[in-house]
Amino acid sequence: MSSLSSKMSCYQQVPLQIDIPKDIGQFSPKLQVYRARWIMLLIFFMVSICSLMHIMQFAIIADVVGEYYGVTQTEVNWTATVYLLMYILFGFPATYLLEKGGLRVTALIGMGLTCIGSWIKVGAVSPERYYVVLLGQTVIALAQVLIIPIPPKLAAVWFPSKEVASANSVGIAGMEFGLAIGLLAPPLFLQYGTNVSETFYLMNFSFAIVTTLVFTMLLVFFQAAPCSPPSIAQSQMEKDVPFFKSVKTLLYSTTNVTLIIAYGIAIGLFVAVTTLLNQVVLKHYPNAHEDAGWIGLTMVLSGAVGTMICGVILDKYGRFRQTTLILSALGVASMFCYTLAIHKGIVFVYLVCAMFGFATLGIQVTGIELGAELAYPVPEAITAGVLSTSTQVFGIVFTYLYSYILNVSGDFSANLTMLAIFMVEFVLMCMLKYDLRRRAVEKGSVPR
Repeated sequence: MSSLSSKMSCYQQVPLQIDIPKDIGQFSPKLQVYRARWIMLLIFFMVSICSLMHIMQFAIIADVVGEYYGVTQTEVNWTATVYLLMYILFGFPATYLLEKGGLRVTALIGMGLTCIGSWIKVGAVSPERYYVVLLGQTVIALAQVLIIPIPPKLAAVWFPSKEVASANSVGIAGMEFGLAIGLLAPPLFLQYGTNVSETFYLMNFSFAIVTTLVFTMLLVFFQAAPCSPPSIAQSQMEKDVPFFKSVKTLLYSTTNVTLIIAYGIAIGLFVAVTTLLNQVVLKHYPNAHEDAGWIGLTMVLSGAVGTMICGVILDKYGRFRQTTLILSALGVASMFCYTLAIHKGIVFVYLVCAMFGFATLGIQVTGIELGAELAYPVPEAITAGVLSTSTQVFGIVFTYLYSYILNVSGDFSANLTMLAIFMVEFVLMCMLKYDLRRRAVEKGSVPR
């Protein structure tokens, strides 16, 4: 493996044309950009897809899964909810591993666990093996905890400052495309399968084969870091910063805590709305089972588009405040329309949910990049890990709150509550101090 690493370190290099600011003192870093960064990003894009496509694999066809395995709707939902729970339990250890072990080690462990979980599910195709399915999903959920914080770290380590947000958005978009595949593939397998057992086996086997192929690609080609840093901010990043000291720095900053809460609210609301979308839509359109699935897919895909667009905007213009506030306002507006006019027609629901997905998942990449800016020189992986943990906590809380109000008072009261919470997120984003510390370093104005 060492010989492979030495060969991989000889990727063709392309000099980075950049002016080193004079006022950064005697520090004169050697900056280098590698064409191999696109290979690393492409590999991780596929890793992201494989990691996230398992989440909704069973929940999206809950009625069929429940009947086949003889379990309740709640038990089927645990195949998805376990992902939120595992991140809350292991989010900080996973971030610690990423920071200390590096990109390659963390990605290999994460993808290796995903392979193991995938093959476990291949052996779970029998009506009495529901808990084998849950075991496989739990192993993959643990793997996902390792994968989620990687995009901002990979972007910062491999890409120059003018491409960091775009690279980060591609990594995050891979996760959203994976989620979309998980929503789309199971119903298609059922539609063309001859019987449930055969269909489940073919679906699980296909997922396992694809995951194994991507793991092999990761093992052979993926590198932890280039030989030289691609940006001034990365070259000035302190090495071996104490993990808990960095977390303490984040949590003792009012600005960072405000962002952590606002970001958690936005993505947590997305989790809650998508989880209960089927129930809300079917209440107003009883025969729209197929539409409910396509609406969820539309929401995720529009979010993936929003993620990549926002990444490009942040790189090209650096308008963090304007982008964040526009997305938050759009999220509030879409939740308002969803609350008051969901009965206006199924086409209207498609449009509103597309807007909601675009806004909330756009906030996902904007929030992670903004977190890296505000917390610099705290490593990007730690910032992303704390932000992602916040989303899992809020996601569980909002899902159960939304479900409770939906069952007790109806969808109007439930949606109105979610709208009020989204308005709180908008206010918090308005109050935020947009101190772009990482960009200040790139410009030579090093913040205190």
